[in-house]
This record gives sequence, structure tokens and C-alpha cells, in this order.
Amino acid sequence: MLHPISTPSAFLFWTALPDADTDFTAEDPLALDYLAQQVGNWMFPGFTTRTSQAQYYLVVLYGLYLADAAVQHYGLRGDDDTRTELFERWERLWALATLEHRSGQIPRGDGDAMRGIRGAKRAWRPGKKPLPLHFSLISRQKELGGLGAYLSSLRHHRLVVDHTLRPSPIALDLLEDFWSEAGAHGRSDLYERYALSALEPKRDSIPRRSGAVTLALVGQKTRLSAIRARGRRRTRDQLWHILFESARDPTTLPLARQLQAAGEDVSHPSDLLAGMLDGAWGALGEQQRQSVELAQAFGDVAVGLLDHFDRVYESVHDAGAIADADACARTVFSRPQTHALRGHCARLLEHPLHDSFQKLAFHGRPFLKIAGQLVSTDPLECLDALLGYHREVQRTRRGGDLLVREGSKLTLPLSQYNGYRSEARFPSFKLWEIRNLLRDLGRLG
Repeated sequence: MLHPISTPSAFLFWTALPDADTDFTAEDPLALDYLAQQVGNWMFPGFTTRTSQAQYYLVVLYGLYLADAAVQHYGLRGDDDTRTELFERWERLWALATLEHRSGQIPRGDGDAMRGIRGAKRAWRPGKKPLPLHFSLISRQKELGGLGAYLSSLRHHRLVVDHTLRPSPIALDLLEDFWSEAGAHGRSDLYERYALSALEPKRDSIPRRSGAVTLALVGQKTRLSAIRARGRRRTRDQLWHILFESARDPTTLPLARQLQAAGEDVSHPSDLLAGMLDGAWGALGEQQRQSVELAQAFGDVAVGLLDHFDRVYESVHDAGAIADADACARTVFSRPQTHALRGHCARLLEHPLHDSFQKLAFHGRPFLKIAGQLVSTDPLECLDALLGYHREVQRTRRGGDLLVREGSKLTLPLSQYNGYRSEARFPSFKLWEIRNLLRDLGRLG
């Protein structure tokens, strides 16, 4: 018999996709995401998979500048811990200001959605009362907030002095128009004093208005989409020069220009790489061609490896978490996809830059090893090679194996892996992140 529940909220839960700022990531059983990021680093060494918004560079730089000003103004210690704490206070203020400007309405995927938006939404309230400055913006804010995401790139581009948290002279010139547009400084000093007041160590909250400055105006001028405003042409040009035209490596600017020429019509990473190699958007130099070829070869191997792992996992899962190893190997490693994977592995191992994987701190050597082992046409040997690689990956992570062979049987010691339900995806290699930066800087679309 069914009975009504007196307190439904204690028993019923709504599950939803994680917000954009979450640190949740699906388990990667073969460390292919990590390896793809390294390949992306070789193509675009000054960027990461988290540096995709141009305005964030300015927000982080200004926060470091403001922290330096607060150290002097309030007579604080100038060590990294103090500066980080001051920066995080600025980051919370900025997140609240963006929400204030948007009346609290920033949906998932919106151009103004910052890292830590869930924490900011919990702290923001409509009305006129002051808002708190002490709240949890994002778990492990130091690593996962704006500073953790952009600091390495800022240092690479010489916008932050090496081994410090202090903006460089180049950055200070870039920040001249942070509060204004097209060099019209106007009341920039008023906004700076308002922001600096939020960094006073004893202050627990920030008023929504101080004279002519309001929290909403702070958000309007500094939100992530602000850099696309018409009056920010000078700032966009400066950032384009610093991030791309002044790049010290041989691939960043040429490949960025390839993405510019490709426009918005081609979106899949594999198609973009293939178009570059075919000369669809102009000829590549030898160094750029080798870099793109390596990415294409790795991407093909990565898709094939993960597909085979997922099909093995699926077979064992559907058999009730235990299956015959030989039968599973013959089913999964006797498909046309296996023949294609062998060809991809051979192409990767023949590439002149394949030894780059040997130099990686993690997973590179085991990856090259399995690429060589899959030359074998014996299904069971291929299965053992795949499981051996997975085991090495998990040992490095100090995690348990998702798939284990025990004699003639395959078992699933852990059952939380759901990746097999999705199609293996070709890596993006930062191509999408670079394209978004180009859009922000008015170089695409």
C-alpha cells in the first residue's frame, strides 16, 4: 500500500548536470584527457584548457594589482599568502557585482558565467542591503578560481612577474582602461577606491552604493562579456598583440591565424586539423605541420583506444560484471575498428615528434608502449596490453582498476564508470578555447 510522504524534501532529490564552475570530471580510464592537454600545450604553449575568456585575463590582473595596492594602503604583509587572500576577496566582490548587474540572472552557459557562480548566487540577494564578502565562492578557490586558472598563462605572456603575484609593467599599461572605455578614464579612481575598500581586512560586507559608484556599475564595466563592447577596441588590440602576435613559440600565431581563416563554418577538432593539413586556409610551415600532424595522429589513437576499452567494459557489464576474457577479446579486437587503430598507432609511432611523449612526467611512456603493443593481431594479447596500460594509469593516480583480468575471466571491481555509454570523442587540443579567445578579441566572427 502506498502512503503519502509528510516531508518529501527529505526523501526526493532532483539531479541535474553540474554547473560550469564545478570541478567534477568524468573518470578518464586511460589518461587520454591529460595526454591531449599536453599535445595542446605543444600547439599553444601559452594557454590552458581553462584560459578561454579574454576578459578573465584582465579581471585576474586587476585583482593582483588591487592586492598590491591593498598591501601598501593597509600596511599588510606582502607575501604570497596575503596577496592570494586579498585577490580572492576581490574575486568574490567581482562575482557579486556581475550578479548585481544581471539582477541575479545568469543562466548556465551564459557569457557572464564566472568560475564559482554557484557560490556567488548563494551569497547574492536582491535588495539594497550590503552583501557579504566572506563566503565560499568555489571549492579550493586558490586552485579552481580565476587565479589558479589564469596565472600560468599570465606568467607565460610576461603579464605577471615570474615567481611573484605582481603584475608586470606591460600589465599595468593594459589595465589603464580597465574601468573605462577607449581611454576615457572618467571616474576610474572612484571605482578603484570602492574596490579597494572591499579589501580592507576588517570589512565583512560591501555596500551596494558609495557615492556615484554602485555595485551594479562595477559589474557592468567588468563582467566577462564587457570586452566585446564597442568601446574596448584598444584593450582587445593590446591583448591580441600580447597573447598572439608576441608569442615566442613557432605555432601559436600561425595556428591562430588558421582558425581565423577557418571561421565558424568548421567546428569539429578533427575537421579543423584536417583542413589545416590540406591547406584549406593557407600553407603551413614545417614546424606547424608537424605539430598538427602529431595532434591528428594522437587524436585518432585516443579515440580508438577509448572505444576499445569502453566496448570491453560494456561486454563485461552486460554479462553481469564477469565475462570470459578470450571471448570478449575476440569480439572487441576482431572488428574493423581494431585494424584502423593499428594503422593509427603505426602512423603515430612513425611521426618525427612522437618521442615528445617520452619526456612527459606521467603516462607518456606507457602510452607509446601500448601503441607499439597493438601492432599484434592476437586479440587476447591486445586485451592484456590495454588492461596493462589502464593498470599503470590507475597506479599513478593511486586508484583502483575499473577492469581486471583474473585468469580466464574479466571482472569489474568498481562499477561507477559510465563513460562506456557515450561515444569516444576526438580531443579538442585547446582549439575551442583559442577560438573563443579570438571571438572575444574581435578576430573571429
